[in-house]
Amino acid sequence: MSPQPTPASSPPHRCVVFSVAAQALALPVEAVRRFLPLPRLDRLPTAPQPIEGVFRYQGEIVPVLRLGMLLDLPTAPAGLYTPLILITWQGRPTALLVDRVHGDVAVAPDERVPSEPGLSFNGCAMGGFPDRVTGRGGTVTLLDPRRLLSEAESRLLDAFHAAEERRLAQWQEAAP
Repeated sequence: MSPQPTPASSPPHRCVVFSVAAQALALPVEAVRRFLPLPRLDRLPTAPQPIEGVFRYQGEIVPVLRLGMLLDLPTAPAGLYTPLILITWQGRPTALLVDRVHGDVAVAPDERVPSEPGLSFNGCAMGGFPDRVTGRGGTVTLLDPRRLLSEAESRLLDAFHAAEERRLAQWQEAAP
């Protein structure tokens, strides 16, 4: 009788760990396009509260979302060294305002713990894993970037983005 082959273990999943309001959070590394320093933002009075402002990046308008506000966490004013995490939201660049980026970590499948879908807004918490990056211990909450906004918020962000594109186009048309 020959021994049964053992199934190959799944490779570790890489995650970017960051913090917002002293909460250790993470996104799958493939969801993160880049990290950016906080640029000068255009703040618009018509923007919904979770939008800190917008900036242009590689010719596209990028809304900056206050992740702490989206997750109902305490928020602090953005400072000179506040980092942004650039992601793609429905095919367009979107930046998340966070307090600090700690780095990336490989998370083995057996380290992940499920999260209770009803305990996170819109089910955006996909699970968690032990915090080996921030030095605080505890658990890092892994977020699903596609679920950070509700359907209604997504439509509002789309409308805001379209209005901002039109507004900037008017300025470009008027330029000599």
